[in-house]
Amino acid sequence: MPERDLVSGVVQLANVLTRRLAPVFQRAGITPQQWSVLAAIDDGNDGLSLAAISRALRVSKQNMTGMIARLEQLGLAERAGDPNDLRSSRVQLTRRGRALVDKHREAYDAWLKQIGGGAVSERDLQMLARTVDKLIDAIESSGSD
Repeated sequence: MPERDLVSGVVQLANVLTRRLAPVFQRAGITPQQWSVLAAIDDGNDGLSLAAISRALRVSKQNMTGMIARLEQLGLAERAGDPNDLRSSRVQLTRRGRALVDKHREAYDAWLKQIGGGAVSERDLQMLARTVDKLIDAIESSGSD
C-alpha cells in the first residue's frame, strides 16, 4: 500500500477518531463535534463569545452559530449578555450541560489514554498533538485558505 500524503492521512485519522469516539457520547445523545464545543465552553469558565469558541475550534463563526443553536435546543448551552460588551453575548453551559460534561469527561479522558491501543506510546501521541498544533498555527498564519 503506498504511503498516504499528509492531507489524506489527517482526513482519514479525523474520520476514524470521530467514528471510534461516537459510542463514548452516544448514550449522552451528543456527537463528538458537540462534545468539542461543550468542552471548549467549559474551559472558558465564565462563558465564551461565539468568536472565541470559533477560534478555539478553528471553524467559521457561521458554522459555530448553528452548532450553538443545536446545543441550545438540547438544553446544554445558553447565551447570556456580555457585561463587558453590551453588543455581544457569551455562551455558557446550562446546569444540564455542566452535568453532562462532568459525567462524561472521565470516560473521554480514559478513551484518550487508550487511543493508541498500545501501538503508539503516550509520548508519541503528545508529540503528535504538539506537531499538529504547530502545523495548524503555521497554516493559519500563512493566510492561505
